Amino acid sequence: MTNSAEKTKGPVVERAGDEWRPTDHAMGPFGGLHGGVVSGLLTSELEAMGIDKGWGQPVSATAYLVRPAPLEAFETRTEIVREGARLTVVENSLIAGGKLRSKVSMAFLNDVPVPGMEPHPDAPSDPNALTGWDFSPVFNTKTYLSAVEVRDDEAARMVWVRPKQPLTAASTPFAQTIAIADYATLFVTYLDGERPKAGGWPNADISLHLSRLPEGEWIGVRPRSSWHPNGTGFTEAEIFDARGWIGRSGQSVALLPMPEDA
Repeated sequence: MTNSAEKTKGPVVERAGDEWRPTDHAMGPFGGLHGGVVSGLLTSELEAMGIDKGWGQPVSATAYLVRPAPLEAFETRTEIVREGARLTVVENSLIAGGKLRSKVSMAFLNDVPVPGMEPHPDAPSDPNALTGWDFSPVFNTKTYLSAVEVRDDEAARMVWVRPKQPLTAASTPFAQTIAIADYATLFVTYLDGERPKAGGWPNADISLHLSRLPEGEWIGVRPRSSWHPNGTGFTEAEIFDARGWIGRSGQSVALLPMPEDA
């Protein structure tokens, strides 16, 4: 275990002209791009666009992981579905090898003051006081887990994560949160101390809804999963920052059969 807060340098995915180039830290457990990197990168571009255009707060996003994305250069294509005074909906697609790999739909809401409305009460936490996790015995190569620091709050049955390496060069807190929320199914297996009897459990999608943007680096994930013999599953997670509860994520999980020689 480690409590190191050492930061690594440079973003996980870097912009080079009209394309994105992933580093080794963008890799997922199956060798291609990590699903959290994919959803995070696509929402990051849209979040930065929203800041530039004054669309307000990003409140929700759903990423569809249509097919695996290789660990190689790729391009993205954005589209404005609806740009309104209050609600804006936009989409972003990841294209690699001439094929659509993933698509994200994202919604923004502009502020409208509501007199007399009280904010949601806070329940602060101190992730810095928790014990860190070391994933090196599990993943002996660089993956996206190498780019984050993970700490365990066993009493609250939750996990806290903060980036050691930024996702992209832009500061996009919603995107960083959805990238971290993608770990929720993995965290369930560690918190429960057992894995589903399957050869793997990649998620087909991930959605995130936030009542407000996170403050600070730490993102808390309190997950739970349900598995079924037809090969489907679902993971949901409550999402926190150090101030308190901020939203919820959901992932449809595709369970894979165990290898015959297992």
